[in-house]
Formats: sequence, C-alpha cells, structure tokens
Amino acid sequence: MSRLIESIYLKDGEFRNLKYHQLRVESSSKELFGVSNKWTLENKLQSSEYPESGLYKVRVIYDTEVRQIEFVPYLTKPVQSLKLISSDTISYAHKFENRQTLNELYQQREGCDDIIIVRSGFVTDASYANLIFRKGDEWFTPATFLLAGTMRAFLLDSNQIKSTEIRVEDVVKYESCKLINAMLGMDAPEIPLSSIV
Repeated sequence: MSRLIESIYLKDGEFRNLKYHQLRVESSSKELFGVSNKWTLENKLQSSEYPESGLYKVRVIYDTEVRQIEFVPYLTKPVQSLKLISSDTISYAHKFENRQTLNELYQQREGCDDIIIVRSGFVTDASYANLIFRKGDEWFTPATFLLAGTMRAFLLDSNQIKSTEIRVEDVVKYESCKLINAMLGMDAPEIPLSSIV
C-alpha cells in the first residue's frame, strides 16, 4: 500500500489551511484505499507534542492510519531559476511519499534551482510546488496542474489567483512567476520570466 504525505505549515503553534489538507486527505483515502478515515488531521496534530514557537514544516505520513508525524524547522529554499522539462507520462494526482518520478525529472534541471514540468505541451507544476504567473496585476495558475495543492485551492477560493490553461508557448506572455505550496503563499519570491530556460 502506497503511503501518502501531507506537508503542513505551522507557525507559533498555529496550523495553516488545515481544512484544505483535510479535504485532500479524505479525497485520497477514498480514491486509493476505498475508506473514509476515522481520524482527522486536527485531532492527530492537536494530540501530538507540537512546537508552539517558530516556523515548522509538519510532515504527516499516512495510509489508512497516520503512521508518523514529523516537525521540521523550515528554511526557505531560494529559487531564482527554472528549467522547462517535458514529460508526457508524468502523473502525481496524490501526494505520495514516493517521489521517484518527480525526483528523476528534477535531476534534469542542469544548474537551475528547480523545474517547470510540461505535459503534452501544457505547463503543470514545479518539482515540489504549484505555479502562479503574473500578467499585470493579476495572477494565474495552470489549469493543467499535477497535484491539487492546498495553497493553490485557498488562493483560488479567496479570488487571489485565477485558473487558466497555459501552454508552454504562452509562458512568454507573462512577466514573472512564483512557486506556491503549503509553506509558500502570495508572499513567495517572484521569479522573473528571464530566469526560465
């Protein structure tokens, strides 16, 4: 049975976007294991000995049950350059603990800090984050994402970003991009288009 993982933002004792993480856990559990969980992330996290000060990335590893909870001090990994990598067979609809396929694509970055995965001509995600692209004052996220990210869902629901199809040749129509995930929101560093190769 493949194990899954949720990466959750914890700052000064407050967990962020738990509702969105819970929705993804429930969806993945039903689709992959055919069960409805008898546990919630909130209950499991509140009953754990979590740090009450500082910034942490919480890693919840689970299948039909929570198997492990880790609290890792979080430091932002600077990303200043992105390489376009094509893979028409990539699939990562659930947040699996096993990231071998993504890691193999990441190894092709040739000196860049991360990658933009292109599937069948459409922009999807970076290796560990969803993407948003800026055009003027508006931000857009690819409708052809690989993983339904929790920050992506929150930003869409709060009308801070819009979803649209972005073909690889459309990238030049945008001015910059950001990587977003559970740890990185609209305050993530902006990457100029000239840094995408």
